[in-house]
Amino acid sequence: MPRDLESERATLDGMPPLTKEPENGAPPAQTFASPDSDSQLQLYRDEGGINELHPYCQALTSSDLESCIHLENATFPPHEACSREKFIYRLKACGELCLGLFTSATSTSTSPTLSTLSKEPFSHPADSSYPDRKSVLLAHCIATKSANLTVTDDDMAMPPLGHNEHGRTICLHSVAVLPEYQNLGLGRTIVLAFVQRMQSAGMADRVALLAHEKLVPFYERIGFENRGESKATYGGGGWFDMVLEFGPTTG
Repeated sequence: MPRDLESERATLDGMPPLTKEPENGAPPAQTFASPDSDSQLQLYRDEGGINELHPYCQALTSSDLESCIHLENATFPPHEACSREKFIYRLKACGELCLGLFTSATSTSTSPTLSTLSKEPFSHPADSSYPDRKSVLLAHCIATKSANLTVTDDDMAMPPLGHNEHGRTICLHSVAVLPEYQNLGLGRTIVLAFVQRMQSAGMADRVALLAHEKLVPFYERIGFENRGESKATYGGGGWFDMVLEFGPTTG
């Protein structure tokens, strides 16, 4: 379930959208419209004048396994973190529901953190033409589908439970941001991007997640509704059910 993102309250509304082209070998940056604003959200812009990260969102695959595990373990306490076997299962069974926020870097990047993270096994080549440039996972959203209206313990299990391809609820199990890049609004940004992506795909009617009580206001500001205390006991329980219903789409 989503990490403590209280520090991710910083919004990116009003900032100019990313327009600068990525460095050679880096996939193109993307911007996303905020559900509660006509302005575009800039995925990342460092306010202190440090080099921009040129981030981009894309669906996760099995090739991102080690990066996801590293990010998850760096973000969550052990009793809440997703296990390796669950990552393998979810990335294989429903990778289209799992979104990553990446940047590209080399071992000589100006950021010491990115220099370290650009080394294996926490990254992989961004482009075959530029083998020294690696994709670094900054944040991820990991999800499955369910026939339930809220997230249950069964939805977080391994087969024969777990992902239900015919369900109309997307269960967002993990929202994680590298500790080194928290406090920049990346948590809010990737959740908004994830919601927009899922709604545009038309594959579900809602997104549901479990949140600790102190994070309820954070998710309410994004558009989730607090459905009260959850019956889920994962990680010791104490969760609240949060649900964002998709409205009718226009086209």
